[in-house]
This record gives sequence, C-alpha cells and structure tokens, in this order.
Amino acid sequence: MKMKLDLKSIFGGISAEKKKNIILVLGIAGIFLIFISNFIPPGKEETEEVNLPPGEPLTVDNYRKQLEEELAGIVSSIDGAGSVKILITMDSTTEDVFALEKNIDQKSQNTGGGESFDSESEYKEENEYVIIKNKDGSEQTVLRKQVMPTIRGVLVVCDGGGNSVTREKITKAVASVLNISSGKVYVTN
Repeated sequence: MKMKLDLKSIFGGISAEKKKNIILVLGIAGIFLIFISNFIPPGKEETEEVNLPPGEPLTVDNYRKQLEEELAGIVSSIDGAGSVKILITMDSTTEDVFALEKNIDQKSQNTGGGESFDSESEYKEENEYVIIKNKDGSEQTVLRKQVMPTIRGVLVVCDGGGNSVTREKITKAVASVLNISSGKVYVTN
C-alpha cells in the first residue's frame, strides 16, 4: 500500500482565509526568531593567539615554535601517527605595517563661480606615518598590523609515517590546518 503525500491533500480541506492566517503566523514567527537571534551570544570565535611569556616579543622563531607544537599535538591525535616531531620552514621575516596618514593637496582653478577641479588642477598626495607621543615625551610610530611570514614547507616525522594511509591523513590535516598545498608537506618515519 503506497501512500502519496502532497500539499493539496494536506491543505485541501483548509479554507483560503485559514491558509493566509497560517502563512501570516509562520512569517511573524520567522521574524521573531531572527530578532531573538540578535540577543543570543555568538559561539566562541577561533582566532590565532600566540601565547608568549610576559614581556617576550613576537618573533618568527616564537611563531614557528608555537605552530610546530600545536601541529604536533593535532597530528599525534591522528590514528596511527604515534610520536610526532615537526619542523616548519618559512619564507622570510615578519613584515610590520605602520599606520599612514594621507595628505592630499589639490589646487584648483577659480573660474569666478567657485572652485572647480579639472584635469589641469595640480594634485599632490603625501603619505606620512602616524606618530604618537608617549608620556615620557618620546615618539613612536603606530603599528597597524604584523604580517607573519609564509610557510615554505613542513616536515613531519612520526612512527606511522611509513603507512601510506596514515601518511595521507597527516598530509591532508597539515595542509588544511596551515592552508598550504599538500606538496609542501613531507611525512616520513
């Protein structure tokens, strides 16, 4: 015995007025859920934090070592990996990006009815670093962000590196965690 379910059989006995009321109630419920979702705190957003001892500056070596430790913890939890050692090589050093203030100077030609800017206007743009004064009177540029170097390659040495299935799992995990191609990951035992 086959049972066929379609909307006409479900809503067939309901009047047009009741259908409109049902749609209206569902619409209001949807709007209410969207409104309520603004008050529910979001889940914990994952950000890459570098845990350094107090007062220790962020260097490429510190960054690389922390990545290696975190990656070793992840890889060692893969079934068959065993004990793990990881070496990450990087392309260059960090790049500091300082805050800049643009000064634009454009001289206009006055045609009697106010200022107008045209292709014959003189345009001059200068960029200057934003500098703040510290309480002790010294000056310091404002660091907007620090760009970490790109990863050149990863070597994973582990007990399970001789097994092709385990090696493939580790390669895919490392490549996706670091957002690099699997060709930059070498796994061995």
